[in-house]
Amino acid sequence: MKLYKLLQGVAECGDCRDTEVSGISVNSVKVKKGDIFICLEGSSGDGHAYCDEAIDAGAAAVVCSKYIGEKRVPVIKVADTRKAYALISSNFFGNPSADMHIITVTGTNGKSTTAYVTAKLLEAGGYKTGLIGTMYYEYAGKKLPSTLTTPDPFELHRLFADMKSAGVEYVVMEFSAHAIFLEKLRGVCSDICIFTNLSQDHLDYFGDMKRYKAVKKSCFCAEYTRCALVNIDDGCGREILSECKVPAISYGLENPADSFAIDVEDTGRGCAFVANIMDDIVAVDCRLYGRFNVYNVLAACTAARMAGVGLSEIADCLYSLDPPSGRFNVIESSGVKYVVDFAHTPDGLYNLLKEGAKLCKGKLITVFGCGGDRDVTKRPIMGKIAGEMSDIVIVTSDNPRTESRQSIADDILSGIRKKNKIFVELDRSRAVALAVELAKAGDVVLIAGKGSEGYIDENNVKTPYSDCAQLSKALQR
Repeated sequence: MKLYKLLQGVAECGDCRDTEVSGISVNSVKVKKGDIFICLEGSSGDGHAYCDEAIDAGAAAVVCSKYIGEKRVPVIKVADTRKAYALISSNFFGNPSADMHIITVTGTNGKSTTAYVTAKLLEAGGYKTGLIGTMYYEYAGKKLPSTLTTPDPFELHRLFADMKSAGVEYVVMEFSAHAIFLEKLRGVCSDICIFTNLSQDHLDYFGDMKRYKAVKKSCFCAEYTRCALVNIDDGCGREILSECKVPAISYGLENPADSFAIDVEDTGRGCAFVANIMDDIVAVDCRLYGRFNVYNVLAACTAARMAGVGLSEIADCLYSLDPPSGRFNVIESSGVKYVVDFAHTPDGLYNLLKEGAKLCKGKLITVFGCGGDRDVTKRPIMGKIAGEMSDIVIVTSDNPRTESRQSIADDILSGIRKKNKIFVELDRSRAVALAVELAKAGDVVLIAGKGSEGYIDENNVKTPYSDCAQLSKALQR
């Protein structure tokens, strides 16, 4: 591809417009001959320091935001290399997102479930649909492992291009706070951006809730979306509704909203309610448990109706739809209900325990840990929640990364006041087995933090691991 085509909407390329570029790289070690090298600044390094290595490896041009001196290849100066990376990646693949409908989902909790249900409803309405998120990437009969909640720009636009060639009409994707901050979707304007909720998470990266909230709110503008679909029962959601400059639709249970639900009840197989979706009425009976999932389903139903999916298709799809993998999955054995869930934030754990208690006729047993190299402040908070709401707590590991398992557990334990029913088992497989040993008929065991995640991340090594698989083994034993 000619350099001038790659830089359309990014920068002028002067006399080097006909320079041939065959690829894009942001890592000097991985540069191939003919690549354009983009200098990104990150917490662990600055790409500007590796320009010469990239050029020696065969880079055909360099994009930078700092002065790097004269080089033997074209140097393109831009104000923000992350924005440039996103736009250049889109140009490289022919701007495929412009030919599909994009629905983004952002918020602290509920993104994966909301995106999953939205995609399934669109499929029920006859649309060829792609899904990009934490659990996996799925389209046209393919299911690919997820590397990031929101892929980096080159991978993202390669996905878009493949989806487009496969005839995908709608792409539903999670839009993480990191992706917003790092400009991963710059140049992509969604038809709808769904906001689920805001609670404590990622403070290791953003520093405080004020900055985290500001990042989430920043994607509700004309550059990123044509319409906002917002949870009005959330405080940040109400701020978005009052401040955003694009058309906005609200959904909720507690405040007047464009889409809302009444007569919410637990059915034993999930939940049922009557939904008013922008003045269209549909009775919902689904296999998703909990009040938090009522919000997720309301958002998905509203997005589907905006896309033209019929009410009967919505009702039929929801009735038969399997819950997303690792999101409040209920397994019953010998009178004990086991729930595997991704809850890894204070709010997520609280909601999980609240809904788990509704299924419980005996003791509530909670197995959980906290991730290493992440927000330390949420650990004692989650310990406090688990200690107060559970009869038995088993503190274990959950992606310790470069921290010690014991130090993470100590942080969790510092928030637990009642110590008489606390177990510490830092081997997660053994922790799950311990919960199975302790459980009796009528009890509920909540296994939180990993959901469908298929590994333990420790000391820069990802070892295969599955809560569901370990639970199955423990039950067989």
